[in-house]
Amino acid sequence: MILSETTNADAVWIVVNTHPNREHSAVQNLLNQGYGPYMPTIRRQVRHARKVQAVLRPLFPGYLFVHIEPATRQWRPILSTVGVRSVVRTGDTPCVVPEAFIQDLKKREESGVIVRSSSSRQIGETVRIAYGAFDGLVGRIISLSENDRLIVLTEFLNRPVCVKMSENLLAVA
Repeated sequence: MILSETTNADAVWIVVNTHPNREHSAVQNLLNQGYGPYMPTIRRQVRHARKVQAVLRPLFPGYLFVHIEPATRQWRPILSTVGVRSVVRTGDTPCVVPEAFIQDLKKREESGVIVRSSSSRQIGETVRIAYGAFDGLVGRIISLSENDRLIVLTEFLNRPVCVKMSENLLAVA
């Protein structure tokens, strides 16, 4: 979700580490100070008390990006912002994130939420594990998991086993 954006060509993106579960507070306080924070969010399913809900969570928990102008904007006041733990830096210089990385994240957004890349695999499809410890085993995709992983049900030592794996480790059976 883009919260504020400046258009100066000299401006850079730096990474800010927040206190646990304080990303929204940090974003609001950075906005109040005139900074341009960006906290990409993703929709996740959360189970609690036998209920499944879709909630928005930060794509990078504990981190967000801030757009600053190096010539005119000081980054040190960010350190005393409520919700901010520190600025990610090398020595005394903040680490800069390439503009292309931020733009790629923004391209994946729909209505302010990062959408997962679509998988070419379908639930129920029979696949062969092509790499790793389960190389050669045949299984069936039973679910799509978080972080673009698939859950494959296969038999190992005469027992059904569920394995989470990346799609690129699978081949057509």
